[in-house]
Amino acid sequence: MDTVLHVAGLLLLLIACLASLASLLLGLPGTFFIVVAALLYGWATGFAAVHWSTVGWLLLLAVFAEGLEFFAGAAGAAREQPSWRVMVGALGGSVVGGLIGTPVLFGVGSLLGALVGAFAGAALAVVSEHGTMGSALSTGLAALRGRLLGFVLKATVAVVMLVVLAAAAL
Repeated sequence: MDTVLHVAGLLLLLIACLASLASLLLGLPGTFFIVVAALLYGWATGFAAVHWSTVGWLLLLAVFAEGLEFFAGAAGAAREQPSWRVMVGALGGSVVGGLIGTPVLFGVGSLLGALVGAFAGAALAVVSEHGTMGSALSTGLAALRGRLLGFVLKATVAVVMLVVLAAAAL
């Protein structure tokens, strides 16, 4: 009976982790969902395999990944046109675009909206600083690439989190 419960717990943990990874595409904080899954699994097993230190490391990785994604678009735009207005435009556009895009394409629109929003926010900021359309376009594309890179890096950190959790649970 103990073996059946152990396998069932691992299966539930696997399902929760895969759902958390998929939630990244919806613009949700999947890295924090992984932390919650680890915490629940640890609690259910009396922290026999997944210890508090593992949960702590996963939480640290989740905060790092979310921050990395959030600031990547602004950093991409800042490399092209370094100004506070452009960085804030890329960040603000990313947030607004993600909110507007959420109901589109069953949630995947939030990622697409964030990408388009980072582009639009950075480009509008360049235009507001009396920049040319060419520099607005190149800065917007840099913000879009930065935001996309941030998503890819966040997803990579989420996979690392899953490997850490699997190593602890197995």
